Amino acid sequence: MAEMGLTPTDRWHLLGKHGCHYVESAEFVETWAFDELELTHPEWGSLGVPSEPGGPDARWCRHCKDTIEDMRSRRYNAIGNMKSQVPYRDISWQTIDCAGDCPWCGKAVSATQYDDDLNETVCPACAWQYNNGPDVEDPPETDLRQEKPTDEVDPVRYTYYTGNAERPHDEPSPSESRERARQRAADEQRPYVEVKIKGKYADVVCDIAGTGHRFTPAAIEEIEALQAEQKDKTDADPDHKSYVRTDVGPQGTHVRTVTIFPDDARPHADDLAAIAADPSNWQ
Repeated sequence: MAEMGLTPTDRWHLLGKHGCHYVESAEFVETWAFDELELTHPEWGSLGVPSEPGGPDARWCRHCKDTIEDMRSRRYNAIGNMKSQVPYRDISWQTIDCAGDCPWCGKAVSATQYDDDLNETVCPACAWQYNNGPDVEDPPETDLRQEKPTDEVDPVRYTYYTGNAERPHDEPSPSESRERARQRAADEQRPYVEVKIKGKYADVVCDIAGTGHRFTPAAIEEIEALQAEQKDKTDADPDHKSYVRTDVGPQGTHVRTVTIFPDDARPHADDLAAIAADPSNWQ
């Protein structure tokens, strides 16, 4: 199970995989299991801290609270996506031996609740939220989920130029429009990866909505690490005068990395395409 630790300054921090980089492990005076349900207010849904240990001013560090809110956001979107595709409600979850990280919210070493109809093993907080959270409008009467392929799925790739950017003479022009390429990816249930060359800078988009799936939390972490590398690289380059913006959409299907150098955009797109092509990175 994920863990949390208290420092002498009465701040609670996450440990392990989600460990806070603002504190060293030696600084903790108490360590507890991170039982999210136990710490969640039953009426308001807000996350608290244990009443003891710690003084009246004990609270979460800001960074760790943001990490938990990210988990909760992923949970909300994963459950909404699941309920829009399956008719199963009021699940009688079975407690099993831990199956690793939760595939819905990404919480480390917490997947202990299994359901055969959903064929999902999730953390207790996700299981509880599935049964007690809001439903979707017009829930389906049958299971609409698509099976994941067993082999990699080549993404539809598209590169185009705007503004004062010109396509190199030795680079062939695309045989279809950008809109047609995006539609073809959806029609063929393939990922879509796009590079937009704007001149000095470029944008990269990766989208797997057409597959009928979304990225797993582990895949999102890998994507965010790649995006962080791009940010670090441009921050260290005095010739980069803009700001790199990154985004992983709330539905977990759409990824953007904006305002990086064109020479970086192409390999970055290759890295994203490799993640998107692998069905083990879908859920």
